[in-house]
Amino acid sequence: MTAEEAGRRGLHPTSLVSSLADRLVTAIAVGAYSPGERLPPERELAERLGVSRVTLRQALGRVADLGLLDVRRGRSGGSFVAAVAWEDIAPEAARRTLEVELPRLVDLFDYRCMVEGMIARAAAERRTAEDVTMMRDAMAEFRRATSMIEARTWDRRLHGLIGAAARNPHLTLLSAHLTAAATLGFGSEPYEAGFVEQATHEHAALVGHVVRGDAEVAGRCAQAHFALTLETMRASLRRATANGS
Repeated sequence: MTAEEAGRRGLHPTSLVSSLADRLVTAIAVGAYSPGERLPPERELAERLGVSRVTLRQALGRVADLGLLDVRRGRSGGSFVAAVAWEDIAPEAARRTLEVELPRLVDLFDYRCMVEGMIARAAAERRTAEDVTMMRDAMAEFRRATSMIEARTWDRRLHGLIGAAARNPHLTLLSAHLTAAATLGFGSEPYEAGFVEQATHEHAALVGHVVRGDAEVAGRCAQAHFALTLETMRASLRRATANGS
């Protein structure tokens, strides 16, 4: 971490590391990363979060010291989310972050829902037979997912296919930007076991409307579905508050 980096954020270097550690804990708390999942490589994650690798490494070390990450060395190593309950270890870190970030994100979530609705409408109007086949296959794989990691992978694939079917690269880029902003910079959609059934139902409905070409209904369905991210994060804040000191 450099003094310049901390200065840009208006933080003391130590505070920057602490803030980033809290964000990492929060990403685990909201289900952006699930137990057993490997975090992205340091270089990629540091770039995504807009920090230096030194700062990221220090923050990862703090989270590992809490017991929420297992750091493994070697070729297949990295930082893996530990199979422990974050509520029992660091609820205050998640609460601090979510209490500040969620009020700031409400308008952004609203905007994101409108954009994703636009994408779904365009996809319903422009999808091809190949698009339909791939979306149906991805939906089937989502239903077969046996872990949060798999569910998130196929969620990302499914929405990527809907975005591709919209046939507009500007919308694709905007969607990616909003996803990163709405997920505290991690770009990984929050996923919790309590919301998988709801997500499955909503995915099936959304794919069905896009496949049938029901553009307006697909748009409304997507807008409602993407509100689930905010709902998931609010649920995590409630859990953090209930388990905090």
